[in-house]
Amino acid sequence: MIEVEVKVAINERDKEKIIKKLNTHGELLGVYNEEDTFFKSLHDPSYGRDKTLKLRRRDNEIKLIFKQKGANGEFKENLEIEVKINEHDANSVLRLLRYLGFEESIIIRKKRTAYRVNDCIVNLDDVENLGLFVEIEVLTDEYKRGEAHEKIEKVLSTLGISGRELIRYSYVEMLKQRCKVKLRGF
Repeated sequence: MIEVEVKVAINERDKEKIIKKLNTHGELLGVYNEEDTFFKSLHDPSYGRDKTLKLRRRDNEIKLIFKQKGANGEFKENLEIEVKINEHDANSVLRLLRYLGFEESIIIRKKRTAYRVNDCIVNLDDVENLGLFVEIEVLTDEYKRGEAHEKIEKVLSTLGISGRELIRYSYVEMLKQRCKVKLRGF
């Protein structure tokens, strides 16, 4: 699947207004504490640049997520593959990744409040050391990217944040910029 997404930085006042609109126009999916452990490859330098591999722990759920950057116009587009991991297998998956030449690079922690608005997932993220963001995403097939863009534009408008600066960087890239240091392979 192709993930089409945008991020917008917000403040507390924006967040309150956006939550009111989401409660009117959307469905609350849940409030989660997420910890994403990102990996770099000892054999493939494109990890951290064009490819991402992360292990996401969300309350009682664990996923291995691979992303490869695709077209980058106004919105971010990535090939995305997610695999659910049984909690009992998480340590074995980590060992396997290490044997395959991957090592942990950085951890991003966030509190995420997720909503569904039409076919979009809207996440209100409070990211440790970065701040507050709205992330809107649609999973689509390769041939329906235009429709995904339209859906996202409509949600941006519904939330009153169309016209705001769209952030095309991942949280890892943003943290790297903020720290202005090279983060172990990123």
